[in-house]
Amino acid sequence: MGQPLLGRRRFSLIVMLISVLICMASALDPFAWAGELENKVKAAYVYNFTKFTDWPGVTEAELTDPIRICFVGSDPLRTLLGELNNRQAKGRQIKIVRLKDINTLSSCDMIYISRSEEHQLQLILQRLQSTPVLTVSDITQFSRKGGMIGFVTENERVKVEVNLRNVNQAGLKVSAKLLEVARVIP
Repeated sequence: MGQPLLGRRRFSLIVMLISVLICMASALDPFAWAGELENKVKAAYVYNFTKFTDWPGVTEAELTDPIRICFVGSDPLRTLLGELNNRQAKGRQIKIVRLKDINTLSSCDMIYISRSEEHQLQLILQRLQSTPVLTVSDITQFSRKGGMIGFVTENERVKVEVNLRNVNQAGLKVSAKLLEVARVIP
């Protein structure tokens, strides 16, 4: 019973640390730091999504396979996500992959869809229909357009929206810890 509380405290501490970093950066020079810090916050969230998401049907043998986080498009966040390469989450190594061909989307566990790909968002989401791939983006209204987790910036703070219907349809489960800090779209 103490373990979930420890995990909740750790997640709350991470969110609080991210908020402090945002406040510090905006006090220094909000124009110089805002974009870079915003992307660092998003990358930290993406890393934590791997810890607070359960994928269906992961067999004992697959527990040694890396968690594949794929990136579609071009965005400054791509470089920061690259820093997650070879880190661990749930005892599994993280592998960052830049996809150039959207026909290989289903080989990923999570996909970050860059704003540069908004023109083909519906095509990407259709290809992922009924697959256990967590979709994440900062495209405007992403979680309302069929995505699962969308980043929203409000009052110079990065917030998370989770579309539970889309998450559940993919057979994924997100932790209550994640839902505590997110705006849930039913």
